[in-house]
Amino acid sequence: RLMSPQGAARLARVCQTYGLAAPLLERFQPWMAEVVLAGAAYRAAGADAESGVEKALAAQAPPAAERRAFETAAEQMELFAGGSIAEQVASLEQSLEEMETDPASYRALVDAWMAADLAGLERDALDPMRKAAPALFTRMVTQRNIAWTRALDARLKGRGRTVVVVGVGHLVGAEGVPARLRALGYSVKGP
Repeated sequence: RLMSPQGAARLARVCQTYGLAAPLLERFQPWMAEVVLAGAAYRAAGADAESGVEKALAAQAPPAAERRAFETAAEQMELFAGGSIAEQVASLEQSLEEMETDPASYRALVDAWMAADLAGLERDALDPMRKAAPALFTRMVTQRNIAWTRALDARLKGRGRTVVVVGVGHLVGAEGVPARLRALGYSVKGP
């Protein structure tokens, strides 16, 4: 077993809560188990992929709008899978603890976003990963923010309108994309 005894017991309880098969998740790499668990928690909290920001904006975009991604699906998978097993387990165990002890955490994040509570978003969305798996945080958040800011800087020096959709963890704090764009001299409204 890769997980601590407490983590394995918590995994069994959380799986039962969300109607998932713990023996199946135990066969996954820790990062994949965490993704499956997060999806179950978000659905239980009422999240619906069909009602997300990206879908809503895509529906409003003109048919001729060019669509690009910062990363391919394979690159995103490698971000998760490329970390050490130890950091993957640390992140999984932190997520399991949060899911068990604070099942309303997703709703709290949504509420913090709607209230523009930037300190709350940083505390609840970023600090847990930053503490549990610092190398994972650096790879998943900091390094991506740097790369995305470079890409946006090049795009913003061009012509036309650019709409960007990223997760909330990339928008807040001194290392977030808006702060990085401000540091380059751009005027940014919002977080």
